This record gives sequence, C-alpha cells and structure tokens, in this order.
Amino acid sequence: MAKKLLTVFLSVAMLLSVVIFAVSCNSAKSDTTTQKDTVDTTTTQETKVTDDTSSTTEEVTETKGEPNGREKLEGYEDVDFGGLTFLINATVSDPAEGWHDDKNFWVESVTGNALDDAVIDRNAVMKQLYNCEIMVDSSGGSAYSASIASGEQKYIGTTAAYSVLSIASDSYYNVLKFDVDFSQPWWDQNFFNDLTCDGKLFAMCGAFSLCAKKAVWITYYNKDVYDSKFEDIDIYQMVRDYEWTFDAMIDFIDKIKYDANGDSTYSYSDGSDSDILGYMSTAHNPRYLYFAGGRRYVVKNENTYDGYFVAALNDAKGIDTLEAAAKLAKTEGYLQTGYSSCDKAMMNGTTLFVSNVMGQLEVYESAESLRIGILPMPMVSADQQRYYHLPDNHSTFLSIPTSYENMEVIAQFLTLFAYHSYKLVYPAFLNTYKYTYASDEESGEMVDLITNSISYDPGYIGSMAVDFDGYIATMVMDNKIGNYVSAATRYSKACTDKIAAYREKLASIDDNY
Repeated sequence: MAKKLLTVFLSVAMLLSVVIFAVSCNSAKSDTTTQKDTVDTTTTQETKVTDDTSSTTEEVTETKGEPNGREKLEGYEDVDFGGLTFLINATVSDPAEGWHDDKNFWVESVTGNALDDAVIDRNAVMKQLYNCEIMVDSSGGSAYSASIASGEQKYIGTTAAYSVLSIASDSYYNVLKFDVDFSQPWWDQNFFNDLTCDGKLFAMCGAFSLCAKKAVWITYYNKDVYDSKFEDIDIYQMVRDYEWTFDAMIDFIDKIKYDANGDSTYSYSDGSDSDILGYMSTAHNPRYLYFAGGRRYVVKNENTYDGYFVAALNDAKGIDTLEAAAKLAKTEGYLQTGYSSCDKAMMNGTTLFVSNVMGQLEVYESAESLRIGILPMPMVSADQQRYYHLPDNHSTFLSIPTSYENMEVIAQFLTLFAYHSYKLVYPAFLNTYKYTYASDEESGEMVDLITNSISYDPGYIGSMAVDFDGYIATMVMDNKIGNYVSAATRYSKACTDKIAAYREKLASIDDNY
C-alpha cells in the first residue's frame, strides 16, 4: 500500500507541474508558423498533435542556482527553431511487455503515470524555450521508408535501429560529424566509445534512450524472502563495498534454498509445496554472467573514436569467468527455466533472486503485496572494482537520416533534447523504479549505478560472434569449460572476418557532408 501511495503522490506532483506549466503558456495554436531565415522550413507536423503542449509567447524567467531543466541551456540562449516540428519515426517493438520506444519522445496526453507525464513536461518546456514541436510517427515505418527514399526532409530521426552497425550507410549521418559535445553527462559516453569504429558511428544514445536502459540485464530480489533470513545484512552496502560477487550470491542461495517436498532436488512448481529457490533465470543468463565479469566478444584496439574493432574471444580471463559462472549455475537452488516461471516464482515468494531485463519489473507493478529490490549483476570477484551491464536486443537508439540536410539545426536540437531529458525525464525514470516498480530508496540508487555502468559489445550488437554467443550457455550449463580455448579459437576467425567486412563497409561510406 505504501508503494502505491508513493506512486500516486509522484504522479499527482508531475501532473500538477505539467498543468501549471501549460497554464503559463499561451494556448493559442496556429497551423502556420513564422520561420527564421536561417532555419529549414520543410519539416511538417501531420501526426498526433496534442493541445497539452501548446505554444507560448511568455518570456522565460532566468533561473538562479543549479539548472533544473526549465531554463535555456547555457550557450543556447539565442536558439529559436521558428516553430519547426521535429518528427521522429519511433517503433512500438513489443507493446505487450511495455516496449514503447515512441513514448520516450512523445506522449499524447497526461496519464497520471509519472514517467509519461515527465515526457509531456519536457516537450512543453522545449516548446516554450525554443519554439518547436516534438512529434512521433509510430505507424510502422512504411511512411518513413518512403520519405527517406524520396529525399523528403520530413523526419529528423528514427529509432528503428537496434543494430547500430547494420544501419551504417549513406542514408544516415555519421553522428560524430555533428557539432555536439558527446562528453556531456546527458550522453552515454560508453556507447560512443565502445561502438565507434574508424571514426564512424551512425546512431546515438542519451538520456532520452530509456528503452536502452530498460533493456539492461540486472538482478532483482524478493525482499520478503530476503528478510526471512538476511534482515541483518545490508545487501545494498555490499554492492557499494564491491562485495556483491558470484561467491556472495552462492552463499545467499545455499542459505535460502528449501526442499519443501523432501525429494532432494530443487525445482519450481505452482503448488503450495513448491521448493524455495535461490536464483532463477532463463537460458540467456549465462551470456550476461560472462559479460558481468567484464568479458567481451569484440573490443576496441584503443579507447578513441579512431580506434577499430578486434575480436576478444581469446581473452585469457574468459575461462576464469566461465568457470565462476558454471560454479554459480551448478549450485543447488539455481534454476534455469522460462520467463513466466521466473515471474510467478518472484510474485509468490518461491525464489530469492531473478535475473532479467530491468523493464521486466513493470510486470510486477500490479502485485500489491510484492516488495522487490533492484541489484546490479554480481562481479566475478571484488578485484573487478566495478559492475558491468549490457542491454539486450530490446534496445533502440536514435539515428539521423541524411535526407534532413540542416546539420546545424539537428545538432542544436539533439543537444537540447538530450539535456532537457537528462534534467526532466531521467529523474522521473529513477523515481518510477524506486516507488512504482521497486520498494525502497536504495533501488533508485542501484538503477543509477546500473545505467551508468552500461557498456556495449559490437560483437553482440552486430552479431559478429553469434556462434560463440550461442555456445556460452552450453559451456556454462553442461560444464564444458574445457572447450573454451578451442571454441574461442574456432569462432575467432569468423568474428575477425565480420569485423573486416564491417570496416570495409565503413570505408565505402562518404561522410564528408
């Protein structure tokens, strides 16, 4: 009940801020706008117009102290987009599971959901400050494809690009060519560092890329099950002290597991006599245990934008990581099963830990009595001194079509959109996980830690090591770690060949815009 009251309070507070801001704006709306001479005026606004973000003629008051996102970004005080509508092709990849990429950019009306209302608020702020509209087209992409093919300057961007590497072409900008400072905190620096090859990258990830954050593989736990045995242990402090390791998780599993029916095995069932498991996940988990140890399929030869990809399957520490993962997976009380069983076990209190993407926590919102805490993936050992997280293929990133020719306007919009998302939307994202999907303040701290430790593997995203990726689960679950060296050697050649093909593709793309 307390969780729900906090959720309602946050939603009402956000609703009031949106309403107050909207009231402060002039509600007059015009179908035609006066454009600045230096701004391209061919962009249209034919989809999903809402009165909730009506335009304003009111002067913006100067904000003192720490910027809160309701003032113009320093250095951009003179930006006025002259009424332009920035239209983004945004997908709805899996609406049944909450993967609404379009809602990162635009929401039709106030819903009472704190995150949705923060998106509305951000768009209203940008409209007031910079005289622009932000809209989405989530109709399926056919209109977008036709527009790009015709060279029409209608769409400023698209999110229909999980594979950052496959979209590389003359049809999209090398984003590093924009006059944008990607070192600012509202951009994901690891994304740019990890995925840029030979000075080229054709997508971007920032504070507005909420699906990329929701797609990160994490650990969460049932707080009631935890408190039944470990109430005196502060697991969040273990995370802070870098004591949250594979061995620590094994210790928790050993102490919480319970063979309810006395058959000397640990399994999940819907019955009242179900065993208590320590850790449940799916067949994808071995991959993320491997990544949690800091291992990669493909890395950069140097940490610069001019660096290039190299296969990393022969990493000497890879076998140690897989051995640690296999030890965890073979612990009595660890169960690899299906998604639905993991969800049911978490909700009925028959498992302590579950690993899945962070967005899966939305499934539990309606479970009134369920208390969940959020944790990073554990480290192989404390020597790592950091946690590693990778997003899965629900991620989407923003790409900019070269058909939209005004690079100065694009750079300004991207900078401002990322900045105001960082100030107005990302805090609501953290609060949503604190109070709606989880049950404590510390979970918000953990989400922040997790999203700031995301890294990206071009070998996974670009399917450059797909055979090795598929074999990891076999090595971990079937205890075939001895095959690691031969498998890494065998699959490295195919991976290296795919890297070479990608670099050739990059060399053929003319980015001298």
